[in-house]
Amino acid sequence: MSQPPVVHILTQYLWPDDAPTGIYAEHVADALAKADLPVRLVTGTGRYRAGGRPSPRTPIERLAHWTGRRERLASVALEYESVRRAFARYLSTQVGTKDVVILTSAPPTTLFLHREVERRGAIGVYWLQDYYPQLIRAVWDPPAPLRLAMRRLWDRHLREWDHVVKVAANVRCPRADAIVIRNWATMDLGHPQPVRPHTALYSGNLGWGHHLPSFLELCRRLVNEGYEVTVRGDGPGMKSLPGWVRREAPLTDPEALVRSYWEAEVHLVAGHPKIPDAVFPSKVWNALAAGRPVLASGFSSPMLDELEEARRARPRSHIGLWVSFVSSLLDGASLR
Repeated sequence: MSQPPVVHILTQYLWPDDAPTGIYAEHVADALAKADLPVRLVTGTGRYRAGGRPSPRTPIERLAHWTGRRERLASVALEYESVRRAFARYLSTQVGTKDVVILTSAPPTTLFLHREVERRGAIGVYWLQDYYPQLIRAVWDPPAPLRLAMRRLWDRHLREWDHVVKVAANVRCPRADAIVIRNWATMDLGHPQPVRPHTALYSGNLGWGHHLPSFLELCRRLVNEGYEVTVRGDGPGMKSLPGWVRREAPLTDPEALVRSYWEAEVHLVAGHPKIPDAVFPSKVWNALAAGRPVLASGFSSPMLDELEEARRARPRSHIGLWVSFVSSLLDGASLR
């Protein structure tokens, strides 16, 4: 008797790391397991951001690979490739016919693994959190011919996947059949807690994809209006913050983190005007869950349009959309 198909979710970082992409993968895996669907969570051995949250219910399989230093771009690129190779080995030995394989765009080199999925006779789903040919422009804006070549390469490989799921409508994808399943709050904020008046909070990574000049312009406006602005996070942008911005390390205690979201009267999110179709900040969802005003810097259309969609969304339904989508894939596989 043949084994039932398995859902494999692969992403670069998982618990105890606090990378948002990994948290979302864990949430989906736990929801699939709760729906009695066989699921495996697979990750590497690198670290993005320390955290103190509880482990997911779904066991995690860790694959060894070379790890670099996050603050060095060349080192990061080498780690991306090492993770891709580790994932390729897993796919070639652990995935069966009619299985469903979900690969996130962390790291971006996972895009090229569709051939390994196809060789195994499995169904490949690419979870598009970031469109890297645009995202790289925040670090280095290549000449137009090179940008075009990179987009063509990325788009060609996106077309090779059986399915593509985008986290936001503004994220670029060449496929008309790409599915939009938006993200959600990465934590349960529980019951409302008191607010500290005239406080503004930016929480999370302040990195290459965030336009620092427009972010500081927003912060300066708030300070002039009497707000205390706190940036609690990590990433290369933290070193460039002026002294009039309160700079703090990320919180690892879950209770303290929840309390910080409730205390802030205003939440800040940052984008980059050059790359409005590259990414949509996951931190938006935690801010919206607290019900506080959300102020954005560096947003331009279509990212601004997606922010309005996020304000109107029903994020509690988004994990259910994942369960329904994967269930339909497994039902279709069983009929083959």
